[in-house]
Amino acid sequence: MAVTSGDAPEVLVRFDQVFKSFRTTRGRRQVALDGFSMSVPRGAVIGLLGPNGSGKTTALKALLGLVRPDRGTITAFGRELPADQRFVARRMGALIEGPAFTASLTGEHNLRLLGELHGAERSEVADVLDMVGLDAAARRRSYSGYSLGMKQRLGVAGALLSRPDLLVLDEPMNGLDPEAVRHMRELLKRLRDEHGKTVVISSHILAEVELVSDWITIVRNGRVICDASIPELLSQGTSRLVVRVHDAVTARSVLADHGYAAVPADGPAGAELQVESPPRTDRTGPCGSAASSAGPGTADGAEVLRLLTDRAVYPRELIVESASLEDIYVAAVRAADAAVAGQEPRHDD
Repeated sequence: MAVTSGDAPEVLVRFDQVFKSFRTTRGRRQVALDGFSMSVPRGAVIGLLGPNGSGKTTALKALLGLVRPDRGTITAFGRELPADQRFVARRMGALIEGPAFTASLTGEHNLRLLGELHGAERSEVADVLDMVGLDAAARRRSYSGYSLGMKQRLGVAGALLSRPDLLVLDEPMNGLDPEAVRHMRELLKRLRDEHGKTVVISSHILAEVELVSDWITIVRNGRVICDASIPELLSQGTSRLVVRVHDAVTARSVLADHGYAAVPADGPAGAELQVESPPRTDRTGPCGSAASSAGPGTADGAEVLRLLTDRAVYPRELIVESASLEDIYVAAVRAADAAVAGQEPRHDD
């Protein structure tokens, strides 16, 4: 079940003002989570985005009970953590910092041993291997002979053996070649669409996360700076109106007389102007100030065309370019960086 902007999805996991710091080898305090708050809607693929060192892995480890927060609240499946960690753990599967299996055994043998810990039957091992597309290779090859992509998929198969409702994957596409990335992307979609899983993936590769995710959470400096569905994010982005004209000087003058800013740009054929209406102050979005500072309001194409043709300036082309997720991500990160300008980086995964 994909999450759309009109849905009010059930929240499966919620972080509320979670803080976590560590002591370095030199005894200095290093903050990893700094008021981290996010929600995980049921039945979606959630992309946890942020640069290396932003706090993504620490947040996932806190959810899995691998680290204990200093303060704040984490709830999952209606239970509070870490008090009910044992109950919650039975409903989650995870792959954190890469899979680890016995190199000399086949993939199937490795999973059978792991399945014994979860009380999984051999038929269930066969089912998860088929689910990740390793049913044949896992029987005839040892783990040491697997490609990186096959190892990652076997790791996902291992995480599925506990029959989880929630699957947590840390950088599952890191280091994979394009074909392996495609296999992983298709696998995540199948887990959502055909098996009803909720999947959280952390990554710093925005393009891949955008292709597979329904919901995006952007993390910077240990804080969540954006937490919304992709349709909601894109609907709040600022579009650009690009106008291609022969007489750019006159066009800029005409538009300036009516409150429009026309910024010259290098076009493929002749003069190109990026037209912006006066900044809107009423824009609010899922990224808060980051979204509202993404740029001025979108210029009205019909109005711009009328103004120019009234002055005998005839555009060759008018194009509305919608804001991409990358534009929104960059705007959100820049706004977050501006808020902590002058401070040394304190966060680490």
